[in-house]
Amino acid sequence: MTASFPKLSEDFFSIFTHKTLPFLTERGWDECYGGLFESLNTKGEHGREDFRRVMLHGRQLFVFSRWAGLTDNENFKAMANKIFEYMTNSFWDTEYGGWYSRVTIDGSPADSTKDLYAHAFVLFGLIHHARYVEKQKSEYWIEKTLSVLAQHFLRPDGSYKEKMNRYFADETINQRYQNPHMHLFEAALALCEYKKTNENSSFAVSLLALFNNKFLDQKNMIIREFLDKNFNPDNKIGHVIEPGHHYEWAWLLSWAAETLERSELNGLGKSILDRSLKFGWDSAHNGVFDQVNARDFSVWKNSKRLWPVLELIKALNVFLDNKNRIYLGKALEILMTYYFKKDGTWTEHYSFDWKVLSDGMPVSSAYHLGMASLVLNNLNDS
Repeated sequence: MTASFPKLSEDFFSIFTHKTLPFLTERGWDECYGGLFESLNTKGEHGREDFRRVMLHGRQLFVFSRWAGLTDNENFKAMANKIFEYMTNSFWDTEYGGWYSRVTIDGSPADSTKDLYAHAFVLFGLIHHARYVEKQKSEYWIEKTLSVLAQHFLRPDGSYKEKMNRYFADETINQRYQNPHMHLFEAALALCEYKKTNENSSFAVSLLALFNNKFLDQKNMIIREFLDKNFNPDNKIGHVIEPGHHYEWAWLLSWAAETLERSELNGLGKSILDRSLKFGWDSAHNGVFDQVNARDFSVWKNSKRLWPVLELIKALNVFLDNKNRIYLGKALEILMTYYFKKDGTWTEHYSFDWKVLSDGMPVSSAYHLGMASLVLNNLNDS
């Protein structure tokens, strides 16, 4: 270790606040057509992009709204409002309801499907915009989004349709995917923090039950990513699991323990973290593997993206025993040595032995960077 936990945590938060967000404010918005660029390089240059994604706008609405509340920075507030106005004017299907997945740069639908993952992040962003920037306008869209989720996405088995066409016909009728449900649970917890009503609590509790009963393999203490309509592992890819999502769920369960007043969830979160550290951490080179084979816990995909180590940092921070303190030190050192730069830019993807695999910066990673910096500095809403 070259620096203490507090120093690395403070540096991370400071660089993200004073370097990354001003960089994204200046370079991340398309001043010609409006909307957010998908990816930038470290010089702030973007490639040729002919579409905008609603998921990215939901994520960045969260980031800039939360930092507007933290810092009273007028530029962050203005950016949050620009994202909000563009998102609500461009992505909402005014005829059938729901959020388009993509639009062209001139604002016409490029992908009219209605995607659960995207709707979860739109909801998450709107909640933070309502809480920290503009309550009345965002609450209107929160209610519209919740209504679409309840009326069109919710299945009789308690899961949500992962993807539908414009007219809400289910395109994933034989699939049940963990990841979008996890982020819907995250949005539900944020909703409970914003307004603790019986209805909002029931929304979160129902998603927690789905996780416990369907996505969590309690015998092996692993989280299944890809299931069929009967919640059995998918025949082709059901063996693939992601350590990063285990860490993400561990942290979410700690948040839920407080928000839902379910203290036993801390024990479950700790168990998931302890189990997944054994198969997700690269003991030879350090870092987190992207994917693991659940059949024998061999490495399935040995590359190392940015977001899994950020999710690990969040989980370790809330379950900080002596063992996890050592892991946290290693994870922070890796973050600040390989991934996150002092100028606020980042490297997204490495090989197992730390060779750069991509020099682009997906702007959506700002969500993971922001969340980790909040948790490390005890500034999360939970």
